Amino acid sequence: MKVITHTSSRAARGKNLTIVWGEHDFPVGKILVALMAEGLCWLGINCGVKKLRENWQGAELIEDKAATAKAAREIAHLWPQNLDKLSVPVVLYGTAFQLKVWKELLKIKSGTTVTYGQIARKIGKPAAMRAVGSAVGKNTVSIVVPCHRVVNEASGKINYGWGPALKIALLKGEKAA
Repeated sequence: MKVITHTSSRAARGKNLTIVWGEHDFPVGKILVALMAEGLCWLGINCGVKKLRENWQGAELIEDKAATAKAAREIAHLWPQNLDKLSVPVVLYGTAFQLKVWKELLKIKSGTTVTYGQIARKIGKPAAMRAVGSAVGKNTVSIVVPCHRVVNEASGKINYGWGPALKIALLKGEKAA
């Protein structure tokens, strides 16, 4: 999978961009797939366009389910074991720290989990567990950049932007495969 990164603040990342989006079926619900000229820039789960708008302020959003159908089918077909074979480039906009965290998430194997602390140590910031948690929560390409595979080692509390039940369903789906 090709990953394209852009260092950008959240407020600036949508400026002068056109994003095409569509909602599609996925094994654990509906995914909202959004594409820009460079590739896949958003994958939300059971969310609707409001979340896309919030995260890509200033972008021109165009609904076109036909234009996103091929990418959505490929994501559904490759999940859970082979998303690293995705032919559509993944485009990540974030701070340098967020990009470092998200690149580390891409190394987590399907069917496994890691802790926020483990990610913090792997990126050379062992005391930055909370910052890692914040970066994980701001991931714009869920499932493909597997933020659902990061767990809290201390409290056992399940945090996930799309809801704890969905995180559990994704992890169970990966273990079953």
